[in-house]
Amino acid sequence: MDTIVTRRTMLAAGAAGAAFASTVRPSSAAGLTAGEVIDRMKQHVGGPWREGGVDGYKAGTPETVVTGVATTMMATFDALKAALAQGCNMVITHEPTYWSHPDTLTYIQDDPLYRVKRAFLEKHNMVSYHLHDHWHALKPIDGINYGTMQLMGWIKYMHAENPRLFTLPPTTLLALARDFQKKMNDRTLRVVGDPQMPVRIVYESWGNCSQFPGAQFMNSDADVLVIGEAQDWDLVEYAQDLVSSGKKKGLILLGHVLSEQWGMTYCAEWLKGFVTEVPVKFVRIVEPYWNLHHPVFEINTKI
Repeated sequence: MDTIVTRRTMLAAGAAGAAFASTVRPSSAAGLTAGEVIDRMKQHVGGPWREGGVDGYKAGTPETVVTGVATTMMATFDALKAALAQGCNMVITHEPTYWSHPDTLTYIQDDPLYRVKRAFLEKHNMVSYHLHDHWHALKPIDGINYGTMQLMGWIKYMHAENPRLFTLPPTTLLALARDFQKKMNDRTLRVVGDPQMPVRIVYESWGNCSQFPGAQFMNSDADVLVIGEAQDWDLVEYAQDLVSSGKKKGLILLGHVLSEQWGMTYCAEWLKGFVTEVPVKFVRIVEPYWNLHHPVFEINTKI
């Protein structure tokens, strides 16, 4: 089995991404601006920057002078507070700021929480930039996938023809789930299937995965499909019925944020290669859920 990507090739690709650009535009006399950070990102993604989609400014403007850059999985209130506490007024978020994938504002203009969150961003001169589509399109490999593979130590197990497919050393469904729980500090991971089922081949679909293409993934050569989240009445029910029909299959649900946020740790590493004037940091998302064996409350209620 050949591995198609290594840390070295990823870093080399990031450097080569500037080849089709002239030079990195230096920051202005007033300081590095958000627009200059985005311009540099466009030069390093390894492909064209496409218009449309969900990527773009959700708060702040390109002219905002940047004191520091924070990458995060989702621009929750907690993440914004944590970024500000670390001196970062520019937040690059993989998921929304305002609770819908495209950050639609049509129906929330009068929502009291929207007004409070927007006021917080404005008061502290903060930028929230949604980086979803282009981070998944990063070359030579999806930035979210690469970061999660780094965390799990799976880069050497990836199939050359399909970066979502991995052949692991022999394990069981229970042991695999425990490995995810330990490395991700996942309090609310859920599993469908026989805990003692032997596992070698794993298919991943970080984030949301519905019945289609989830059913196709589960009917592949993979023993286990690992995802972020699904609706209980479609893919989860499909997985249960697949097991009930006699198939030796498993489904692991990590939670959307915990399945993808490691890609934003890698995003901070990537940004440090060409944003050097200000600090670049990763901000962990607070997991909102707790379980009855470990009731915790980590949400920051102070504004």
